[in-house]
Amino acid sequence: MTQPSIHPLDLLDRIRTWLPGSSRWRRDPQTLRPEPEQDWLLEPTTREEAVQLFPQLDEEAALLKYQRLKLQLREREGRGF
Repeated sequence: MTQPSIHPLDLLDRIRTWLPGSSRWRRDPQTLRPEPEQDWLLEPTTREEAVQLFPQLDEEAALLKYQRLKLQLREREGRGF
């Protein structure tokens, strides 16, 4: 019976703790978080940015979509609200 082949990245994921410098692989959002004054996700959302990012939407819809996007990014990266 043949073993299913394993993807090289899966194999690397399994053995990376044994590699020299393995601490580089262990990163959490708390250590990677930028300083609050440099964090663009904490800046107020502006209509101009929203309209430029989503020109196909009207101003209100673009603003809501941009705010939702920023909140999703903050949640995903563990930056809090």
